[in-house]
Amino acid sequence: MIQETRAAVAALGMEYEIVVVDDGSTDGTPAEIERAAGDFDNLNVVLLSENQGKGNALIRGFQASRLDLVCFIDADLDLHPRQVESLLEVMERTGADVVIGSKRHRDSSLDYPWYRKLFSTVYYLLILLLFRLPVKDTQTGIKLFRREVLARAFPRIVCKRYTLDLELLVVVRRLGYTIAEAPVTLTFQGKFGRIGWEAIRNIITDTMAIFYRLHLLRYYKGDMLPTVADEPSVSIVMAAPNLDELFNRFVARCLDLNYDNYDIVVVTDEHEPPGLQNDRLQFLHCDPCNAAAKKNLAAGISRSEVLAFIDQDAIPDIDWLRNAVPYLSDESVAAVCGPAVPPGEGSRKQVAAGLVFSSFVVSGATNYRYTRHAMREVDDYPSFNFLVKRAEFLGAGGYPESFVPGEDTVLCLKLTRERGKKIMYVPNVLLFQHRAPLYLPHLRQTFRFARSRGSFVRKFPETSRRIHYFVPSMLLILLILGLGLSFASRYLLYAYLAGLGSYLLIVLFSSVKTLDILTNLLIFPGIVATNLVYGAGFLRGFTARHLERYDLAEQE
Repeated sequence: MIQETRAAVAALGMEYEIVVVDDGSTDGTPAEIERAAGDFDNLNVVLLSENQGKGNALIRGFQASRLDLVCFIDADLDLHPRQVESLLEVMERTGADVVIGSKRHRDSSLDYPWYRKLFSTVYYLLILLLFRLPVKDTQTGIKLFRREVLARAFPRIVCKRYTLDLELLVVVRRLGYTIAEAPVTLTFQGKFGRIGWEAIRNIITDTMAIFYRLHLLRYYKGDMLPTVADEPSVSIVMAAPNLDELFNRFVARCLDLNYDNYDIVVVTDEHEPPGLQNDRLQFLHCDPCNAAAKKNLAAGISRSEVLAFIDQDAIPDIDWLRNAVPYLSDESVAAVCGPAVPPGEGSRKQVAAGLVFSSFVVSGATNYRYTRHAMREVDDYPSFNFLVKRAEFLGAGGYPESFVPGEDTVLCLKLTRERGKKIMYVPNVLLFQHRAPLYLPHLRQTFRFARSRGSFVRKFPETSRRIHYFVPSMLLILLILGLGLSFASRYLLYAYLAGLGSYLLIVLFSSVKTLDILTNLLIFPGIVATNLVYGAGFLRGFTARHLERYDLAEQE
């Protein structure tokens, strides 16, 4: 494949490079690629430690490339690389920013199975209905881009597996670039066999998710910044009372980040850190002290330009730091934050708890914290995913150790109101967070945070006296009062039942978060219980005489 590609692009008589990405294969392919790298000029090899899908592989390949035109081509030789010349000709003739190979072009020559033709036709009709793209085929594995297009489009991409091609073209069109189609000659090699029903289901699910992000969330609006060559130094800070089973996975992912200039500082209660040895990793002991004190301790010993705070139950996306730092180059921006979404793994109760938080019925106007939304400026954000310039952090006095939980609210207020800086929410600054499982651990955590927010309404009204924080308490009060009043009149009973039924229907609709029915069944009572417990905790904090400094065991 490498030899065929090299011969084809060398014949074009223009400067070229070949970037080969191995997506975590385990069959000896990496060794073969590295051997080939010694035999060929202009060959750049990217070896990924784990398979994260075609989309991730293409993004990493683009990041490793350097020339002004970038062509993606599959490695199976269904589409011979000599067809790059045809795409270049179409780009030169039309002036298009993107040229894609199309199986549905009238001049294409196809030799592949009937079932793939059927699937391609059905999928084309679905895409036409949902997106109105000016192309007849999105999935053919050869595409040519001007570099600027990918630099602006890739920061917006969510899909890393099945529907990267579709999402990329949706974003390209949203950005105003032009797309042209070129004919292809396709000879099916049969290497990957039939498309399984599981893959088809995932493709349909991801396609509908792109539609949802485009038309409902307006996720793709705004000019998200491309990554920059400069890498400011970053200290990843974790305040961990104990190092649980997720910790090793956290470290493994951090050591595999697509970033070079960083270290990891873990502040823990444990006297004996685990036997992990790495130049990037440093353990500090702090016992007894709360989460805010742990973070301040790490900030005090760090000499990095940026502090990246992360919770111990979170796993960062591989491009977490790379996607965040461009925004910190703006002098008016003090901090960058991003969503903490449920991982695709973990217990069903943990996944369900994360999906409960992502529901608008639970999180209201702040549900962008738990699912990807459009980029925006914010003035209050939890520290589970928070990257701040160290100079701004120290200038604001760090985290106040008297307010835990809630120390992040005070820091954000100082950064935005006292220091006049911005906090940018960027949706691709992404973490995967393993939440406390439903029901009791989740509800205990919910009560603590609600109590803190309720107490902050009087102390910090600028960001806490907002209607969406009061809604769960209003719901709780209405449920209790309505139940009592319903005994006084038949009409009041009917009104109460109608209101209760409407609320439960909204919850039911909001509970459909996944194709797994059992998870959805956990989400429904989880939303109801979360609303009521948050309402009770908020009232408890709101009516308390004094702002409480909770005991250390509860803080952690």
